[in-house]
Amino acid sequence: MIDSTRGRALATEAVAFALAAGAEQAEALVSATDHALTRFAGNRIHQNVQSEDAEVSVRAVIGTRIGVAATNRVDPQGLEACCIAAAEAARLAPEDPAFPGLPAGCNGEHADRVSASTLAFDADQRARAAGAMIAASAEAGAIAAGGVSRDHSVTAIANSLGTDVAMARTTVRATVLSTGAEGGTGWASFSGREVAGLDAAALGAIAADTARRSAGPIELDAGTYTVVLAPEAVAEIAQFVAWYGCSIKAVEEGRSFMSGRLGQRVTSPMITLVDDALRASACGLTFDYEGQPKTRVTLIDAGVAGSPVTDSYWAARTGRPNTGHALPAPNSQGPLPLDVALEPGDAEASGLIASVKRGIYVTRFHYVNIEDPTRVTLTGMTRNGTFLIENGEVTRPVKDLRFTQPALEALDTTLGVSAFRQLVGEDGGALVPFLLLERFTFTGRTS
Repeated sequence: MIDSTRGRALATEAVAFALAAGAEQAEALVSATDHALTRFAGNRIHQNVQSEDAEVSVRAVIGTRIGVAATNRVDPQGLEACCIAAAEAARLAPEDPAFPGLPAGCNGEHADRVSASTLAFDADQRARAAGAMIAASAEAGAIAAGGVSRDHSVTAIANSLGTDVAMARTTVRATVLSTGAEGGTGWASFSGREVAGLDAAALGAIAADTARRSAGPIELDAGTYTVVLAPEAVAEIAQFVAWYGCSIKAVEEGRSFMSGRLGQRVTSPMITLVDDALRASACGLTFDYEGQPKTRVTLIDAGVAGSPVTDSYWAARTGRPNTGHALPAPNSQGPLPLDVALEPGDAEASGLIASVKRGIYVTRFHYVNIEDPTRVTLTGMTRNGTFLIENGEVTRPVKDLRFTQPALEALDTTLGVSAFRQLVGEDGGALVPFLLLERFTFTGRTS
């Protein structure tokens, strides 16, 4: 595994090769990964794998022409060949008159986000965690499937204008799906930097209990319902809103809900959505893929459309500050928020449920897609734990429902936000609470 020091040296070496190949400016991105995964199905482990890889991506600039090439050969000959290819691609590329050049040098300190216990989370420990997740399902006569993974990554970036940054990270992710009798299923997951935060037995128990309670679901008519969304479901909405609506490229091209609406109300005042890689609990990089420092950006501020994220290209093009949200080159998407968080409220999840006379509790969404980015209209279905709420209590299980719903319109009906938040997903993920929404539209059943 390449460490941060070696990563920085490789990036610097690649920049020198690119300049020697004729580039006027050059940038190198080194990505090294050590991925370990233990998977289980049918209440037994069926796969245990570990892989290491390192890739160097080089961006060569000649005038306003840009070429990119990548290799996983990190010896001098491999790096040189990659840099020659990047420079040749630049010579053949069309000019981009709006390209401002690579961003100015940046070599600020970026603390590693590495946990020693996570690094030591070996195959034996992962097997024990998998066994703990399986146990509750096996005891209940249900079938468990899922996985537990450990990732160690190093990212280093250098450019010919003086950028020289590197950062190492560790992450842990665990998922368990329990399938019981009469169509009952349950889901639970964990994402984080520290393996100490993973309670595998508790995850298994949550999934098995949800599978038991969701057996024999009833049919529910399509319509608009009050809903309580668990963090897994909220994360889908938060990330789609951020990804499709909060990039300056989408705003400038008229594809965003922010287009022409900056400073205007777009959701309930109870909703504040941020991108914040700098928070203590964050797992993502604290610099972007150009090596520029990330800043905390308030995307929706108490219901009001705030600021989109930028990178060096779009900052120069629009006259905005660079917020440090560049993706790896070549990049047609523009800058993106990757460390999304919904600010917490002051409610208990149980209190949100208790306030509902009749509604639906949603554990998670599945197969979510976007129909209209300007309204963030999402379509998908519920899965692995959908229940009726009656007189303030979660009661009967409900057959999974399809939905088509403009996300911002749903968030505009927010009645409550929990104080508890959970990190959901991979890499940066989304840090999100439970939400109580007054109106959410379901269009039919899944079967």
